Amino acid sequence: SVGFDITQSSDTTHITVYSPWQTGKVMAKYMITEPFERVVCTSSTHIGFIHELGLTDKVVGACRPERIYNLTPEQRSRIIDIGDDIRPNMEAILLAKPDAVIISTYAEGDYIPQQIESLGIPVFYCNEWTEQTPLARAEWIRFFGACFGCIDRADSIYNTVSKEYQAMIKSTGGTSIMSGMSFRGTWYVPTGSTFMGRFFKDAGAQYHYADHTSATSLPLTMEQAIQDLAEADVWIGCDARTMSELKAIDDKHTWFKAYQNKRVYNFLKRSLPSGANDFWESGVVHPERILHDLQLVLKGDTNDLYYTLPLL
Repeated sequence: SVGFDITQSSDTTHITVYSPWQTGKVMAKYMITEPFERVVCTSSTHIGFIHELGLTDKVVGACRPERIYNLTPEQRSRIIDIGDDIRPNMEAILLAKPDAVIISTYAEGDYIPQQIESLGIPVFYCNEWTEQTPLARAEWIRFFGACFGCIDRADSIYNTVSKEYQAMIKSTGGTSIMSGMSFRGTWYVPTGSTFMGRFFKDAGAQYHYADHTSATSLPLTMEQAIQDLAEADVWIGCDARTMSELKAIDDKHTWFKAYQNKRVYNFLKRSLPSGANDFWESGVVHPERILHDLQLVLKGDTNDLYYTLPLL
């Protein structure tokens, strides 16, 4: 990971978190002498890491608990809802009495962390979402291991995932892939330098935007999407559940070869009606599962998919 460093002395764990916006700039430094017992999380992704470490009971507050997949009904009922991650409820955070608030920050100069710190509660930055490769995101489990005093367990999980993932990487074959869908007239696609773009490369798919180096998604017009993607074999990651729903969103979706051949997939297999989706929780910790799904759909195999569903 380029986002953080961990060093350990006899009784202290030191974490350095770097700015996602300025290479090499230190965003925060932490010294941990006592493992966290009570935390508030602002992203369901954080729960994915904590759940993998078997420590979900230590989460006492979260943004919209109903949108978290890896909680039991009992856990969900006792977690304090701190509202929206863009404007969390400060009174609810105080009520939770956490040792720390683990926060994803979306811009330099974000005032929310300062607001939380003014309550006397430490803020720990988890910027896993800014990492551009699946394994770099997965490595943030080590950050959580350091916070909860179980770095050896976290290292073991990450090392196993990393070995499995790297053993599965394939060179590019003949099957082409496309992603996303039209949203209010704009179609956002990942570049080859983004999280999903790297998955497509490692799965062995041909991808039209593989050589684009932008670290953010490309906004396309529908016309551009049709021009570039109409002949792609497989369509992955759309937000519809059925082919008819995809057509109802925009009739031009039917113009794509993948639609006509019924090779369209979403990432909603492990999701709840409340909006919770395990793809964004355990999927971040286990990119090898996502890679396995992608390689299956490229072959046209719909058995044994973990996060992925073919549209009906």
